[in-house]
Amino acid sequence: MQSLRQNSHQETQPLYKNVKVLNLLGSKFISFLGDQVYLLALPLIVLQLTGSAVSMGIIAAVERIPVFFQPIAGWIADTYNWKRILYFSDLSRGFLLLLLAVLYQTNTLEFWHIAAGALLMGWLTQLHNSAGFAFLPQLVQKERLHEANAWDEGLFQTAIVIGPAIGGLLVSITAPGAGLFLNAISFFLTFYMITKIQAVPDNKVTSFNRQTFFQIFASELKEGFKHVFNTKLIWYTNLALMISTFGTTMFLTLLIFHLKEVLFLKPTEIGVILSLGGVMAITGALVTNRMSRIFRFQTILMIAHLTGGLSIIGLAFSETFITVAVTNAIGVLAACMINPCIRTIRQTHTPDYLLGRVQATSRWMTWLLLPVAAMLSGYLAASTSSAFIITIGGIVTASTFLFYLLPAVRKA
Repeated sequence: MQSLRQNSHQETQPLYKNVKVLNLLGSKFISFLGDQVYLLALPLIVLQLTGSAVSMGIIAAVERIPVFFQPIAGWIADTYNWKRILYFSDLSRGFLLLLLAVLYQTNTLEFWHIAAGALLMGWLTQLHNSAGFAFLPQLVQKERLHEANAWDEGLFQTAIVIGPAIGGLLVSITAPGAGLFLNAISFFLTFYMITKIQAVPDNKVTSFNRQTFFQIFASELKEGFKHVFNTKLIWYTNLALMISTFGTTMFLTLLIFHLKEVLFLKPTEIGVILSLGGVMAITGALVTNRMSRIFRFQTILMIAHLTGGLSIIGLAFSETFITVAVTNAIGVLAACMINPCIRTIRQTHTPDYLLGRVQATSRWMTWLLLPVAAMLSGYLAASTSSAFIITIGGIVTASTFLFYLLPAVRKA
């Protein structure tokens, strides 16, 4: 990658001294926190307006529709200035949520407002994620890139742990509309932090004058898919992640049902299990940086996939609160060791001008089968048992360690 080669001659400095990276990661952490509040407040608002669980499901589905258009978001990230995309997505989300909060406070908020807002929020988030992924390697030396990805994942998991508590306290004291307002403020803060990052060289596609827009769009979109397929290290790790995610989705779809209806655990016990998982998620994201100094990514990923799958199988056979908590914690720890490694592999084996498309295409591959996995697990559990389907999910997840024995992946 050009920017990494340019930085390679510079003395590597600790991340805590890299102001650019701190501003980017700090802005993302604030955004993560706001998102957790939003994810809590929005369903409560829908329920308050409609009193319908079906309406809540519709909003959740609408918000996820843009996931299937991730390659387009990646193309936009590779075509336009990363900082400007971050500016646009943060300001747009801030004003959008501010508008919804005002409509809520004035009792003029309607269901279609929420649906349209959820759809736009989903799309703007895809734009932001694609641009942020491509922007990070421009701000950090190659030797520190994996550390930056590990901290990014750790901050994300930290937000998941503490965000709902903050949101729950805020909503209980005020009203769900305050959650929208708080999230809007978070986006304005992230916009400010992004403005503090000094400009970096911007290599962008400028060939629109040679062909029509749609010809360029189709050609460059194809280029992203082609790079993913031809770079076997990225291709095989994507396949491993896609299959592993299929298995973990089968497990996660039935986890709460299994804990409550089969093991008869109390809500407080389930909460402790999930909270412990959140703590282990943070640990997993950060420990991968230490491990990368000793082991190759191939080894870390192989261990993580195998351990994660076996922990799911172990949970399926667990019958006590302690064994469930331990197996779940191990699984979450393993799962959160994977993401920083995968992101670093994609960033270091992709040219700068393709970063957005490669990340978006890869995420699209990974999430493509999630609806199938969720529906399949629910359907099969009705005719068999949740423990059996969770076991199948664990076997599927564990089997993906075989991908890391392939010659093309051993160099990771």
